[in-house]
Amino acid sequence: MKKVLLLVVSVLLIASMMLSACVQEVQEPTEEPVAEEEVVEEEVVEEEPTAEPVEEEVVEEEPTEEVVEEEEVVELGPVLKIGQISQLSGAMALYGQQQVRGFQLGLEYMSGGNMDEEGRYIIANRPVEVITKDDEGNAEKGVALALELIEKDGVELLQGPVASGVAAALTTVALENEIILMVDPAASSFTTGPYFNPYVFRTSRTNFDDTLVIAKYLVENVGPTFAHIGIDNAFGQGSGIALKYSVEKFGGEMVADIYAPFDTTDFTPYIQQAMDSGADNLFLTWAGVGYVTLFQQLADLGALDVMTVATGYGDNASFAAVYGAALDQIGLNVYHYTAADTEVNDWLVERHLEEFGEYPDLFTAGGMASAIALATALEATGGDTTGDVMITALEGLTFEGPKGTYYIRPEDHVCEQPMNILKLVNLNPDQDGDGINEYEFFETVYVTAFDELGVPCTLTGDYAARCGDLPVIPVE
Repeated sequence: MKKVLLLVVSVLLIASMMLSACVQEVQEPTEEPVAEEEVVEEEVVEEEPTAEPVEEEVVEEEPTEEVVEEEEVVELGPVLKIGQISQLSGAMALYGQQQVRGFQLGLEYMSGGNMDEEGRYIIANRPVEVITKDDEGNAEKGVALALELIEKDGVELLQGPVASGVAAALTTVALENEIILMVDPAASSFTTGPYFNPYVFRTSRTNFDDTLVIAKYLVENVGPTFAHIGIDNAFGQGSGIALKYSVEKFGGEMVADIYAPFDTTDFTPYIQQAMDSGADNLFLTWAGVGYVTLFQQLADLGALDVMTVATGYGDNASFAAVYGAALDQIGLNVYHYTAADTEVNDWLVERHLEEFGEYPDLFTAGGMASAIALATALEATGGDTTGDVMITALEGLTFEGPKGTYYIRPEDHVCEQPMNILKLVNLNPDQDGDGINEYEFFETVYVTAFDELGVPCTLTGDYAARCGDLPVIPVE
């Protein structure tokens, strides 16, 4: 009835307008619409209050049901606790800080900044809480902390640590609890070699990445013979094995393999042994503040004048003190923000400056890569952290991280990734004098593709067959 009346009004109005335009002296059409409008308005007013409320009630109920359904869809899953074993005190505390910062920013990046009401980043529809423990570089303490995180705090994943000896010990914890351990920054190849089990993964590079990228350059440009001074621990010994393999792969020879305790303060006998070997090159595997003393004594004893000393370029903060005598030298590098030309690195540099007021450092990228790998796998599993489910998601995973493309090999869980050859051209961290250290120390000589180094598979025992067609270390 309402529609009919409105139609009548419309017709009368149109007719009125036409008549008034053609015959202005006729007044009746002007009065009739007024009368009709008054009738229509009265009828509409009478009918609408009785008919409309029923329709409005139905309309209001439907949105209420839809809102409930939407809330059910976006309801967050249970909090996901990740246990992070780091080293926040002692000689390598700076590396632990880089690991923690990188992991935090990696979660932010993967979540798109989406947080729950308590400020936890949301990954795979689960708020993520990271519980970080300081192992002080002690393997026994690292194991105890990991068990506490699992049994008391209810963590579902483990990440870290800094020290390779701790990482090797944590592999047993991962196996016995069927929980994923994502290793970074610890570099020893042992964790994905002799100490491998299916629950152990890594985003950190291995000793072989270090030695393969530098051995080829030194054999071709300096000379074929090498001496090695390394820490007498899993990291140093793993590096010695890797250096021998790498040097021989490119036609060189290891003539002296020397180890010193981590707390060494007088390197004289070890340096003298290397010099006496007559090697063209001396490769160093060290970490922490001992690097400063080692380089000072190399200079004092004249080793830098008689052999090419090569090592991995370390963290920005201690760079000038450690490498003051190595200007114009070539070295390998795991990560430097000036050498990584990627969108992820651009984001990392910008956010790191905003959050911490300084540029990302040596192992910041590794912490971020760990977070990206775990978050990518969690998205694939729908947030399911069950060991066997995560194994399937992580094996063969390719992802983009700060350095470029990363690939977790399904055979041994080694993470193939780009590595850098850099030339040291500057030791002043703040060249422009703006009060912020840019650490623009290097010219980039070469950045490898993620899969070009041919890192060997070092699995042993029951797992050796997993190597398949991958390169392996020859059995002597």
